[in-house]
Amino acid sequence: MPTLELHQPFETTEPRLRVENILLPGRHRFRLIVVDDDGIESDPVDTLVTIVAPVARSDVVARAREARGRVFYATGVLLNAQHLDAEQLDNHPGLARALAYLHGSGTLAGLEVTWERETDGRGERVVVKPGIALDRLGRIIEVPRAAPLPLDRWFDEQSDAHLIGGFKPSLQGVVADVFVRLVLGEPAQTPGPAYEVKLYPRQEPDPPPLPPPTWPVFTRTDGARRELQDAIFAAWAAWHEGDDSCDKVGPRPLPEHVLGQDPTSVFLARLVLPTTLPASSGRPIRTAAEVVVDNRSRRFAYPPAALARWVGL
Repeated sequence: MPTLELHQPFETTEPRLRVENILLPGRHRFRLIVVDDDGIESDPVDTLVTIVAPVARSDVVARAREARGRVFYATGVLLNAQHLDAEQLDNHPGLARALAYLHGSGTLAGLEVTWERETDGRGERVVVKPGIALDRLGRIIEVPRAAPLPLDRWFDEQSDAHLIGGFKPSLQGVVADVFVRLVLGEPAQTPGPAYEVKLYPRQEPDPPPLPPPTWPVFTRTDGARRELQDAIFAAWAAWHEGDDSCDKVGPRPLPEHVLGQDPTSVFLARLVLPTTLPASSGRPIRTAAEVVVDNRSRRFAYPPAALARWVGL
């Protein structure tokens, strides 16, 4: 491997030159001159190369940069696809973190769940209307068009044990909850739906848990503002040190999540499918009564402008 010396020309007949980098940190200018068989020289072409010194591992700034995963640029360094990918990977989590702190998680707009009876052309189904939500990591989940779920087929595919476990005597029906979650695809894949809507039968004792409020209930006294400020102070520690809903690994399952479910899934609605239990205590049997849809027990991510309007600001 050839070695280039400062201010000394190097001649080669090869169109490519591979050298070992032994240059000191700083800016270095390389000049290329091509000579043909008749000895005629081309105009010189100059290239400026910047050599960046490696930063000591003990350097506090270097460790902070490495921890943040940010992209740092230097004068004269060309960018490639890897740099741009790293920039995107740095920006997206930062935006999601800001959205999570500002709005929490829940429905931002739309996503109402409706029930539709069986018709001559199609079976019974549940439809999630178009809308947008934030998951617990602050990631945006957008459902651009109505998402139907075949309810009759879903009921038939459930095992006897799941339906018996989902039957709640207090509601006289099988309880199932509707969730939506973000589905991350590979960059090379054809763009498609980045969400999944799914029904989960509730196996917990009667009644199954519903989403608790994101914020505590503030007592309406003279200390309400102070209580709100204290809750904001505590929110940082909850995210970084872990609390009942989150630890350093990531979100823990909430009361509304079933065993083994992705804990970033967003609760949308609770369904009660009217059923009766046979005398033999076997598989619940559907009745002709309408399915009850509870859209109001979900978390809502209220826009600040809507809250300001609500309180008369």
